Amino acid sequence: MTAVYPVPLTADAVDAAAHVITRSFAADPGVLFVLPDPADRERLGPTLAQAVVRFTLRCGAPLVTGGETRGVALWFPPDALPPTPEDLEETGIAVVPELIGAAAWGRFKRLLDHLDALHPTMAPDPHWYLTMLGVDPAWQHRGLGEALMQPVFEQADRDGVACYLESPTAENTRYYAQRGFAVVAETDVPDSDMHIWMMRRDPSSR
Repeated sequence: MTAVYPVPLTADAVDAAAHVITRSFAADPGVLFVLPDPADRERLGPTLAQAVVRFTLRCGAPLVTGGETRGVALWFPPDALPPTPEDLEETGIAVVPELIGAAAWGRFKRLLDHLDALHPTMAPDPHWYLTMLGVDPAWQHRGLGEALMQPVFEQADRDGVACYLESPTAENTRYYAQRGFAVVAETDVPDSDMHIWMMRRDPSSR
């Protein structure tokens, strides 16, 4: 396992983190569902990734690998507040519907609305929420992803709170299961071929 020292994301690393997200999520089922046209993904992907990273920097607790940004974990802590209109505007999230167009936004909203409705029933108690974990493809299988989760696992265990995520592939589900998450439910996104595993890691008493 490569020695990795996760550090909090800072504003000067947003572009590098967005680049990692773009590369690591290039074949993600959610991205392919929202933007099925490869040309749209190439054109819009970097801008969308930047907005997501900026939003998490403002409202969450993102971690990146120290030194060169090779991996990114977009975490939201148990005490994260709902975003304000200013949060959405200043991070670029507010312009996403116009940016990607009505059809893509309709698919994106269908996906988000479906998962947002299930999230509180799967994790009703305070918890850490891992929205994205991405490692540059050239640096995968070296332990970077696990390293970006470990500090939050330790904090969650100390505080006695759970961690929660949604996985869009069987491969990812196996990966997270090997790192302490358990499947609590599965669902199909309406009018799509997307199958999602909802996963939860309860705090360890060790």
